[in-house]
Amino acid sequence: MAASPLMAPAGAQRSLPAVQFSKLAVPVVPKAQLARSAIVRAMLDADPARLVLLRAAAGFGKTSVLQQYQAAARAQGRAVLWLNLDEGDNDLSRFVAHLQAGVDQQLGAGVELVVEGAGMAQGLCQRLGAHGQPFAIVLDEFEVLQGAAALGFVQQLVDAMPAHGSLVVASRRAPALGLGRLRARGQVLEFGPAALRFSLDETASFLREQQHLQLRDADVATLHRCTEGWAAAIYLATLSLHTRSDPASFVASFSGSNLELAQYLAEDILARQSEACREFLLRTSVLDRFCAPLCDAITGRSDSAAMIDELERANLFIDRLDADGGWFRYHNLFASFLRSRLGHLHPDEPRALHRRAAQWFLGVGRAVPCVEHLLRAGAEREAVAHIAHCAPALQEAGRVRLLLRWLDRLSPEAFEQAPSLGVVHAWALALHRRQDDAMHALDRALAAPAPPAQAQRLSIEAETVRCMVLATSDRIEECCESGLALLDRIPAESSFQYGVMTNSLAYGLVSTYRYDEARQVLSRAMLRGAQRRDGIMRSVADVMEGIIDLLQGRLGNALARLQTAAERPAPGTGDATGAKASVDVSLAWALYETDALAEAEALLQGALPSVRATGPADSVITSFTLLARMAHERGEGDLSLRLLAELEQLGRDAGLPRVMCSAWLERCRLATLDGRFDAAQQSLRVAELCADWERAGVSMHANDVDTPSIARARLRMAQGDCADLPQRLRLAIDKAGAVQRHRCALKLRVLLALCEHRLGHVDEALESLDEALRMGGHEGFARCFLDEGEAFASLLSVWLARRGAQADRPGMSSGFIDTLRVRCGLPADLEDPLPAGDAESLQAAGSAENLSGREFQVLRLLAEGHRNKAIAEKLFLSEFTVKSHLRNINAKLAADSRTAAVAIARRRGLIA
Repeated sequence: MAASPLMAPAGAQRSLPAVQFSKLAVPVVPKAQLARSAIVRAMLDADPARLVLLRAAAGFGKTSVLQQYQAAARAQGRAVLWLNLDEGDNDLSRFVAHLQAGVDQQLGAGVELVVEGAGMAQGLCQRLGAHGQPFAIVLDEFEVLQGAAALGFVQQLVDAMPAHGSLVVASRRAPALGLGRLRARGQVLEFGPAALRFSLDETASFLREQQHLQLRDADVATLHRCTEGWAAAIYLATLSLHTRSDPASFVASFSGSNLELAQYLAEDILARQSEACREFLLRTSVLDRFCAPLCDAITGRSDSAAMIDELERANLFIDRLDADGGWFRYHNLFASFLRSRLGHLHPDEPRALHRRAAQWFLGVGRAVPCVEHLLRAGAEREAVAHIAHCAPALQEAGRVRLLLRWLDRLSPEAFEQAPSLGVVHAWALALHRRQDDAMHALDRALAAPAPPAQAQRLSIEAETVRCMVLATSDRIEECCESGLALLDRIPAESSFQYGVMTNSLAYGLVSTYRYDEARQVLSRAMLRGAQRRDGIMRSVADVMEGIIDLLQGRLGNALARLQTAAERPAPGTGDATGAKASVDVSLAWALYETDALAEAEALLQGALPSVRATGPADSVITSFTLLARMAHERGEGDLSLRLLAELEQLGRDAGLPRVMCSAWLERCRLATLDGRFDAAQQSLRVAELCADWERAGVSMHANDVDTPSIARARLRMAQGDCADLPQRLRLAIDKAGAVQRHRCALKLRVLLALCEHRLGHVDEALESLDEALRMGGHEGFARCFLDEGEAFASLLSVWLARRGAQADRPGMSSGFIDTLRVRCGLPADLEDPLPAGDAESLQAAGSAENLSGREFQVLRLLAEGHRNKAIAEKLFLSEFTVKSHLRNINAKLAADSRTAAVAIARRRGLIA
């Protein structure tokens, strides 16, 4: 250690504080450090601010940000003085001596000034204020400064800073630097815990790029959620993850009791607090959220308000939940650590603390947290009484997850105490796609002893929920039978049960094409008043009405109805978001049909969390299938496959074959359109293994036009094996029209046109497309056409060349047709890409080779020497589709290259 020549008058002899130059050294930057570019950029641009403050508890990455700021500032030509503070810096002379040494080192030696403590500090402030070049002073670990003299000097330093100078401070607690005054003047730039937390993207980047851990997106999201972006916790988790063979299970169980994290919190956080503070933290950790009166009630203290204020000033992992109500919470991992430590040190206390908390909440009329604390206290009988009392209100408010969380924790004896809770349990289980558990809960509820009057009421309630379980299990015929028998048995005052039953029955009736009956049931419920009193059930009824409109081909009506429902204020609270998600998914489906893809995707993304958790099968299928379809169309194949894999897994977890089948059907559709016929065939085979739900007289709306039989027809057309399909498709069109499934009839007519075109029957294909364009154009069903990809674009190009001049004739919508043309990438003025008679000759010539007319066109242009891009332009195809056709040509001609395919075709007389 060496002494810095602090400036003194000539001849002065004084003993000066020794300078430890290690305190002026920037800490070594770890190799695995995440770039916090946005924060550093904001710090560099903080010209009006004299003070830049990073304020957060330990482990939020404050020093890392300072290191990155120092490097970036120096790269811009700014001098940066770094000082690592310690408790000895409360001695003003020592503090100033180190600052002076740093100033000499970074800004150059200055003139000699006075040496007495206050005078030396004043002289240093004057020197910095007069410095003419940009500079910054970085003070790390500022929370150690407690002395009035040292803090007063820093305030002077802030005031003395010139416009091109910055004081950058990192502290675990809010420093006593007159922050209110600086904020009012706009002279401080602050970064608190919220700003310093890692975002989800930053967490993913740190884990994958810095720590080289290839975690799944879901595991990254789980770890980010439980750590709340706390950098130290994420890093400590990686220490264990590097040694784990099953990272998913570790992430799922990561908590404050993790060994590395617990040691860090015990040694670096808890040990630094006073005994009174430690006891307060431990005992209040049993509370998910707290206020001063609640803390007083459970701890027996009277100074909780002051203690909370001190914790907040110290940034001790405490977050304010409201602006003025005084409610707070601890960071999840910190609370988990504290609860674990409390249980270890005082094993009997948690239950007593929970009982006191329950009593306090009961006294202020807060039933939900009262029940929560009673359950945690092990007071099941008391909890059951409160749950039974508030369950009806919670059902009507849609608090499904809350009820399920409580009821899953109850013992079988508890349901004997309150049999009606068994029915509520079954309802909540069914809404979480746990149909088998729901049926078991209903059987248990009906087996419980009860007085005759209660048993009769319980039986009707159970049958109501059973009707819903049957509907959500795709047992449609049983649902209709059960619901129709119940319609007149539900008491007038049981509005919620009536709403559950009528919506389930309406779903069953729609799925069996009894649309008028479904509307009568919904109308009857409205007149009875069930839907008016229950906003959630009203939302479901709106969805059912909109779906009927869609299936019957009235897209405009569906859009108007669903948009009105979406604009209506969300009903209730909590899990009422499930009702909103149901509306949003249905509206997204209708928007998708009009080709409003951006709006549809935004709605689906917003609804996805709720759909994942509690969405019924049709919402799950619609959401994931449409998102995967749109991702594939954008060229995001990996995302499309991930969405379909998640859809399949959701179906498997819930035991719903139709959901699993839908994932494989969409894989088959995409592979067919891409020309990957082997993959399409394999996907279809798997889909057909779980296709028992496809049966005569029943069609659930998410699979209205996505069934194994339609997938098989599309694949056969693409492969050219479709001679018998036109007759079958016409029969299917007639059947769909007979039961008012006009959207399905439209899709089948489009497929019929494509099939006739594939067979070379061009005139018939154009007639079928004429009819389809009339049907679809009137309502705007664009995706019924566009979802067939290049096959439809090819047929449309022929139609436009031959019949485009007639697009304005009665029954046709020229605007709709032009929209399809633009979306297919076709020019306004088209020459016939397939002259009359040419298709038949090509089909006949290639029948032995099974080459399609389009493949012959590609082959002929290839023989003329055109490259893929030129072929694509001439045939109005994408280059990707041209490559797909070339692969098919090579496979059918047993060729291993373009040149070989042309040679083989010439040898066989297929081309000149």
